[in-house]
Amino acid sequence: MKTLVYGLGDSGVAAARALASRGEEILVADERDDERLRAALAALDTPGVLGAGPEILEGIGRVVASPGISPKNPVLRAAEARGVPIISEVGLGLELLGDEVRVAAVTGTNGKTTVVDMIHRMLEASGIPHTVAGNSWRTLTGCLDEARSTGLLVLEVSSFQLHYLENPGFEVAALLNVRADHLNWHESFEEYVNDKLRIFEGQRAGDLALLGSRDQAGLGAEDTLGAGVLVVGRGDTDVRDGVLLLRSSYLADVGELHFAGTHNFENALFAAAVAERLGASPGDIRDTLLGYRLMPHRMQVVAETAGVTYVDDSKATNPAAVGAALGGFEAPVVLILGGSEKFTEFSEVLPGLQGCRAVICQGEAGPRIAAYLEDEGRQELVYRAPDLGQAVERAGKLARAGDVVLLSPGCASFDQFSGYAERGDAFACFAREFAGRHGAVRR
Repeated sequence: MKTLVYGLGDSGVAAARALASRGEEILVADERDDERLRAALAALDTPGVLGAGPEILEGIGRVVASPGISPKNPVLRAAEARGVPIISEVGLGLELLGDEVRVAAVTGTNGKTTVVDMIHRMLEASGIPHTVAGNSWRTLTGCLDEARSTGLLVLEVSSFQLHYLENPGFEVAALLNVRADHLNWHESFEEYVNDKLRIFEGQRAGDLALLGSRDQAGLGAEDTLGAGVLVVGRGDTDVRDGVLLLRSSYLADVGELHFAGTHNFENALFAAAVAERLGASPGDIRDTLLGYRLMPHRMQVVAETAGVTYVDDSKATNPAAVGAALGGFEAPVVLILGGSEKFTEFSEVLPGLQGCRAVICQGEAGPRIAAYLEDEGRQELVYRAPDLGQAVERAGKLARAGDVVLLSPGCASFDQFSGYAERGDAFACFAREFAGRHGAVRR
């Protein structure tokens, strides 16, 4: 059977190499054709086609699809119409691993990278060998030997990676939350929810399913799950009176932690529950939480001057994440929204705008977001800027001593940057440049 590896990003390259190492017949292809792709194709030393259309499916027995490629893509639509099986790169990796490795998987619109990072650090503190892969980490097919060696895989999975995944049967599956996102990729919000819920497919009675008490999508499926269920934020796993409790056991006081916000406390409980199941000791879980600092581009202070603090929350690529970020500040906020268009609606941001001095809408989606906020009666807050650099300049001039300038865009970054990390780095540079012209900078 010939396999088409469709999409020559990191996932596609890793999948092609994994299949080639097994001696399988493969063809690699991408709908685009540029210098980077030609170099990637040459490095693979396998048959390949750039600028490919549906004709590429001739003689193909299955397709491994890279996560960035929407099911609306003509090649994938043609494959479905012809009955050619499609799997994701993560699905291929799990297939190649078989039953050799225990797997704990985490998904959610917001927080999944943070939770996986917390789990990783908790397991590391307890000396438990493991491999981390998926969405924001390494490609799974690129670290199969390591996963087999450690025998334990912690996997971050996006809705894109779950879309073509059937009955994975994870030992531990965590759904943190589901909010409207990626509606330019999915056919509908309902499809997006269903894809997220795939993380629980194939689980059995001895497995563990984790849900959030404030997430209606997950709770709506609670009675249908085949695994044992733990709901974070309900019963004996919750934050009560400023204390984090896991199955009634004390973990930490919130005042001891180096991070804030209800959503981050819930992330900590999700991570603790997974790590406990995988063998981490209570003491190591607590010590990890006490020393934990959020990853870059997640509520990260990047500059301070003249009493104004600049905070990089570039990882907030949907409105729900923006709402959570705004809830973490008592100081007035000058908020920077916008980026590449995903056609999500911003109603979840509205309650948090009460604490905003101004909202600057920038980038491709900026005009639409600005018009929406004005229609909702927030005209006095709204400013427009064509790009991030000019948005930071405007924000710096609007902010007063004691304010926070917050980049929490609620959008993807691809109108101006290659990803949220590059956008966050650019914001930090713009902020420091502005601050440097207006006073001493502390970082």
